[in-house]
Amino acid sequence: MSAAPSINEIRTQAEAFASALQVGAVAVDDVVAWADAIIEREDHPHWAICELASCRREYPPDVVRRLRDVPGVADIATSRGLVLRILSDSLSRDPRCADQVARSLFDLAMADEIVDPELKTLAWWAWDALDLADAGMIEETRNEIVDMMRRAIDPALWDAAPGQSGAWRSPTVRSGTHS
Repeated sequence: MSAAPSINEIRTQAEAFASALQVGAVAVDDVVAWADAIIEREDHPHWAICELASCRREYPPDVVRRLRDVPGVADIATSRGLVLRILSDSLSRDPRCADQVARSLFDLAMADEIVDPELKTLAWWAWDALDLADAGMIEETRNEIVDMMRRAIDPALWDAAPGQSGAWRSPTVRSGTHS
């Protein structure tokens, strides 16, 4: 059995959820499920986690603010890695979410949240490339672009993330918009 996550690990996970929520990579329901898991595991969860567990009907920007109220010091590099892990896991589980993953990558690139230059280059290109491939306007097929995305979001980019203990799970990116 793994040790319970430290306050800083929980804060890092909260920061990852905040970033992921801002770019549409997770839904408010994913944040609530994460908070519920912490409440089940902890004897005395922080009030900020309890509030997150009850925010199912709130707007994403309000939930982002609540996530940033979680105490501790976030490891930003690990947080970025966790967001990439969410995107990678979602793309592996369901290639049909490639458009949403590409949009999320684009938004992360716009916010200068992608450090790896190859991934950043792909992030600028993939969202449009998927549309162009669907229209038959470029040589690459949708499947080839999805494969390029998978290779670019290589697990080596989030090596820091597996050190997270506790019940971290990677939510699935869904197609379309999130509530």
